Amino acid sequence: MTTPNDQQQDLIDSTQGIHVVDAGAGTGKTFTVTRRYAEIVDQEDVEPEDVLLVTFTNNAAMEMRER
Repeated sequence: MTTPNDQQQDLIDSTQGIHVVDAGAGTGKTFTVTRRYAEIVDQEDVEPEDVLLVTFTNNAAMEMRER
């Protein structure tokens, strides 16, 4: 399993508010966003359908669905 870097871990651990992840190809955006999503829906009062994930590419959307 991949280990997030410090900046990625900060985003993963931040379960409050809205965040924009903007970085170059291959930097771990989808990895970080899906890990953050998992952290959020692990909370007792949050259901998966309560969270909106948005991406601008079909490839990233497919990866998010699979993960």
